[in-house]
Amino acid sequence: MKVVIIEDDPQAAAQLKKHLSRLGEETQTAFETAHYRDAEVYLKNHAREHPEIIFLDIELPTIDGMEAARQLRKQDSAVVLVFVTKMVQFAQEGYAVNALDFLVKPVSYAEFKMKVQRAVNVARANQVRMLQVPFDGGFYRIPCDKIVFVEVTGHRLRFQLVDGVMEARGSLSSVEEKLEGWGFLRCNSCYIVNARYIESVKGYDLFIGGHQLRISHPRRKEFMRRLMEIYADGAETK
Repeated sequence: MKVVIIEDDPQAAAQLKKHLSRLGEETQTAFETAHYRDAEVYLKNHAREHPEIIFLDIELPTIDGMEAARQLRKQDSAVVLVFVTKMVQFAQEGYAVNALDFLVKPVSYAEFKMKVQRAVNVARANQVRMLQVPFDGGFYRIPCDKIVFVEVTGHRLRFQLVDGVMEARGSLSSVEEKLEGWGFLRCNSCYIVNARYIESVKGYDLFIGGHQLRISHPRRKEFMRRLMEIYADGAETK
């Protein structure tokens, strides 16, 4: 599991690494760590690092941890954020950027173990429920349960999410392959839909998330068969 530590205090960073090494030995988890002293520098390298967990100090040079977290969330909605701080009142603001938790300096191993084991569990769950989509030289990880449907126009993908829209370059077939077994169905050559958000099917018309899509004639029989299987299983994911 890849972990990034963004901390300008070498001693504090060393303490986190020591705790992480101990936790890894106790839980038989292999952690790969990278350390950055500057959040602005890290943000330029996030796509390359691709961590599952980030320990983020709030008091940092150039930009503080809270602003770094806001910028980070524009790139990655899934990475698990754990703030590290001396000032608990600032850490409470972390919920606005979907931070999982916070550690108070100096970090005791007992507190570290309790909170980081939870972070590891969340990161592992994210690994199997996220779709990584390349865009503008970087990537974005989308929670699969937030995807209503995916549309392709030429080589441009449009992801209709429950809370917005995201676009990226790619092919619908590659997305279909990645979403195989997660309750997604292809209704025609232009759309993949998430079965959990289907409101109704009337003939060849499919109503989903306030949109009306078309089921192609050649696909309808197989589409309905697979849709009934998903509903019978009562599961939309692996």
